[in-house]
Amino acid sequence: MALQPLVLPDPGAVGDAVAATILDRLAATGDRPFLLGCPSGRTAMPVYRALAGHAARGVDLSRLVIVMMDDYLDGDRRVSPDMSYSCLGFAEREIVGPWGMENEIWVPDPADPQGYDEAIAAAGGIDLFLLASGAGDGHIAFNQPGTPRDARTHVTPLGEATRRDNMGTFPEFTRLDMVPTHGVTVGVDTIAALSREVTMIVCGAHKHEAYQRIVAAEHYEPDWPATVVVECKNPTLIADRAAFGGN
Repeated sequence: MALQPLVLPDPGAVGDAVAATILDRLAATGDRPFLLGCPSGRTAMPVYRALAGHAARGVDLSRLVIVMMDDYLDGDRRVSPDMSYSCLGFAEREIVGPWGMENEIWVPDPADPQGYDEAIAAAGGIDLFLLASGAGDGHIAFNQPGTPRDARTHVTPLGEATRRDNMGTFPEFTRLDMVPTHGVTVGVDTIAALSREVTMIVCGAHKHEAYQRIVAAEHYEPDWPATVVVECKNPTLIADRAAFGGN
């Protein structure tokens, strides 16, 4: 089923709207931990800034468990969290750091990918997963074009388009050969099967193709993995005017 998008003026408005949804869902879950699936990088930064603003005004976000999508690998291990492109480090610095709270952060372990899915399932699933699409190839998390629909958390090589997208996120990557070549990632089916609700965020003119592919999709299209959003439970597509119009 094709999604009906919500189009807002700019990334700030998108961030405010998604943060408000998170707070609404958090308030409705009582006292239990709330699993929030999170991407690193630019797309969800307006959401994280909006949440930091709520925390500064006294909103308690301590029940949020941050479930990261993926991380880069150095050999067979995750890169050091001290690296700017570490997804664990990103969560520590950019997501929970500004809140000043002791939030749990989960990151997949390349030595035990299956264990990530098992932990998510044991916790009752991800309450809300924030999603983003690669601009150049439609990757979601580190799921590359051609990823099977039934893929669960796994280690994967990163294609050139994904790595070039990430050069825009981390300015210290001045050459393609500086970008890690492998990552550990939740799978397409991890997102679809283990999430209660998902929100796909598409902002910026550079994401216009991604917006068009997702809004037109009626089922998962392996050549653009972000289209899995249409097969998720309770999906929302939210975009800014630049992504909608492409200029």
